[in-house]
Amino acid sequence: MAPARGRIAVATRRISEEPGAECRVISLASLSATWPLAYDLAMTQHADAIWTEMSLKVRPDAVEAVADLLQQVTGTGVTIEPPIEALGPDEGYLLDSEAAYTLRGYVYGAVEPSRRANVRRRLRSSGLVSVVEGSIAWRVLREIDWATAWKDHYHIEHAGRIVIRPEWREYTPKANEVMVSLDPGMAFGTGQHPTTRMCLLAVQDVVQPGDHVLDLGAGSGVLAFAAIGLGAKDALLIDTEEQAVAASIANARLNGMEDQVEVTPAGSIELAEGKGPFDLVLANIIARIIIALMPDIEKQMKPGAALITSGIIGEREEDTRAAIEATGLVFEKRLEEGDWRAFVHRKPR
Repeated sequence: MAPARGRIAVATRRISEEPGAECRVISLASLSATWPLAYDLAMTQHADAIWTEMSLKVRPDAVEAVADLLQQVTGTGVTIEPPIEALGPDEGYLLDSEAAYTLRGYVYGAVEPSRRANVRRRLRSSGLVSVVEGSIAWRVLREIDWATAWKDHYHIEHAGRIVIRPEWREYTPKANEVMVSLDPGMAFGTGQHPTTRMCLLAVQDVVQPGDHVLDLGAGSGVLAFAAIGLGAKDALLIDTEEQAVAASIANARLNGMEDQVEVTPAGSIELAEGKGPFDLVLANIIARIIIALMPDIEKQMKPGAALITSGIIGEREEDTRAAIEATGLVFEKRLEEGDWRAFVHRKPR
């Protein structure tokens, strides 16, 4: 197989609400090959193909220089991972401008010790060895690992009577259980996160047979499918993300609920116009969006309808609840798990 030749793709996106904080992401696109073991990712045809990953910690002021060197010696792309800390869904991310970045390079095949030593020599001859913190870490990856390893992190999840089953795992529900099967893809909502679990628990307390449900910020669709499994008549699923729309459609088919579910194109609550009013509204999103949308959410609720909100970090609890109750909804229940909160409110009859 001949070495791959090509060019690098660079994407820039904001990762923080702090002005000027950006992340350069260099994709694993192919480059002009200078190492015989480097091949284009797309040219790998065998499921058991072996790749070698090298990773190193680099001072912020030397990231570009070291990335350029790794591109030369690997012939594939380089990923640059900035030192960021998630502050919560409403707060964005904190970029530590002084901490080391993690750079990862990939080469096709096994890498002999002599070639590994050559990377360190190249760093030294380029005057860059001093900007690398610690030693270079190496690990071997198989092509199949990249395709399926993520599935190892998804297991059967229980939330009261509701069972969330990844489609690749086997499970026989007990007599009183409601099972929802999922292939989450890139969409949020697998039952693992506290915000989803709290919603699933709350749904069991409030859903009534024949309910017309609005799932706002549907993600994978798990909440709507659980509500239908518990007796709701049908559900309208809305999400701003295209991948969530695709996941909801696929999961409706997986659960045999295509006739009970309507998935809108990507958008927000304006897509519910003419589809309501609703008996139950599910909003597992974030505090800032819940607060902004509350007047519109209230308008979509029937008298006596229930609202379940989640995705609320602890420090936003009071202002989120105040915004909900400012629309006239009455508080019924509060759920808490770790730093996360969920509420059940009801519209007076």
